[in-house]
Amino acid sequence: MGPGLEWVASAYAGRPQITMPYGLGETTDLTDALAVLKLAGLAAVVETHDTIRLADGRRARFPTLTQRPRDEDVDDAELLLMAPRTVTATQIALAEQTATVLLVDVDRRRVWIDGKQVLGVHERWKDAAPIYFTFAVARMLAINGADFDRLVRAGLTAGQVDDAIARLGKRVHRTDIGWESRQVGGLIDFAIACYPGPGGVRTRWTSDLPLIKQAERLMDAGCRISGRGISELPGYPAISKRAMPYRLVAFTEHKLDMPALGFEPDTVGYSGTELIRPADPTIFLTAAAAGYTDRTDDIVTANTLLRADMRNDDDAVSLGEVRNRLQFLADTGYDLRWNLPN
Repeated sequence: MGPGLEWVASAYAGRPQITMPYGLGETTDLTDALAVLKLAGLAAVVETHDTIRLADGRRARFPTLTQRPRDEDVDDAELLLMAPRTVTATQIALAEQTATVLLVDVDRRRVWIDGKQVLGVHERWKDAAPIYFTFAVARMLAINGADFDRLVRAGLTAGQVDDAIARLGKRVHRTDIGWESRQVGGLIDFAIACYPGPGGVRTRWTSDLPLIKQAERLMDAGCRISGRGISELPGYPAISKRAMPYRLVAFTEHKLDMPALGFEPDTVGYSGTELIRPADPTIFLTAAAAGYTDRTDDIVTANTLLRADMRNDDDAVSLGEVRNRLQFLADTGYDLRWNLPN
């Protein structure tokens, strides 16, 4: 504390325990936002304390906490102005999907308007898609290996396969019969533990039907069941028969009319079905490559068990069983491919 301001330290020393949410007392300076807008060719002027007007006549209002006088008319602006200190991926997604959002990233001189970015570097290399394709290739190589053409036939593009193999680096190597994990079974733990999750949107639903009946309805609607709920499905020996979990996990590629399927929103958040529409576009692709039409592939199933929000002993044991089975299949498959004695 500088000379002459010792009283500030003294005041803080005897301050009452009053706390506010972080940043609540900060002011927002729209002047820098105007400078960035000018760089984007969007000259604007301040119209009121929380509203600017663009050269095309449209008005953009900043969502301020400042209280308006009761007799002040609320003249709705055409655009919502967002100029946060730190721009998040969610805010960028909002600006790209909502034409009425004007997003200004002051620090990095980026602007989004009318649903598209009009100023600044397009950092598409940060998109999650390349990472998802990388883990998809890892899942398909983990057990049986594959040549380049087989990976493409599974539904990936040649560029996606090239990029994924490059990202996997020393975890994989090329052989005379295709690409393999450099260490037998070495991709299994990596693909289970390091997979960042499917992303996307998650909703929870409940129904009067038993969970297995709920699963059947969802599978009939095109969903893939994951986690311990698949232990009741035929032909899946990896998870021992135990009591059904308290919640199903199901993935869907398409929007579903859940009420028409006999579900209603779960307001308790403890039982029923967890429906995920993933951002990862490879969930269904690798399930099909594994020959499954009603469940996710085994590595995604293991990751679902690992990420269970209320994982119990049954989930932990089931995760171990799936992992052990995958390691056994990887070891056996390698011996068969290379004609090694068991």
